[in-house]
Amino acid sequence: MSSSASTDPPAPAPAPAPAMGPGRRRLLSLGVGVVLAAGIWVGLTAFTVSGPVQAPPFSLPSLGPGPRVTVPIVGAGAHDPVVVTFFASWCGPCQAELPSVAKVVRQARAAGDKVSFIGVDGNDAASSGLAFARRSGVDFPVGRDALSAVAPTFGIQGYPATVFIDAHGNVASTVRGPIKVATLEAGIAGIDRT
Repeated sequence: MSSSASTDPPAPAPAPAPAMGPGRRRLLSLGVGVVLAAGIWVGLTAFTVSGPVQAPPFSLPSLGPGPRVTVPIVGAGAHDPVVVTFFASWCGPCQAELPSVAKVVRQARAAGDKVSFIGVDGNDAASSGLAFARRSGVDFPVGRDALSAVAPTFGIQGYPATVFIDAHGNVASTVRGPIKVATLEAGIAGIDRT
């Protein structure tokens, strides 16, 4: 048996792809964008929960003297709606907002409104948070959340923020960022108490 070397000609080089013009590039980008947007929409709507969403429970040490600050509330006010305000002493918008929130809380109490108010001081030194709360006129319970672990459970990424929880423990609404006095008052008035 003899072997012979193959004398096949070398394979031709592939032809270069035609250059893509600007119109074609735009069309391709638009197509990719539509596909991505559709994928995001499907991803978001596939996991949408219908109906009420329970407020995530938490228990924090009190910023000042007093018992732990919890949601759901234990003891007096256990079946009342709750307004939770998230703040920090280092937060500029919080410095402008918290005194107004404290004033609205005092007015609601004076009017006999059956709503509980809770503050959550996040990512703050205890002494700074306590001094800020006192300076702002806060007289409702405030929990100390040194690691800012509670806010994200409510879908909150920054301060200030306000969460309205109805009498059934469901999140009625959330305001991210500074809340106007009129919005706070309307939220308190509109919260489900039954």
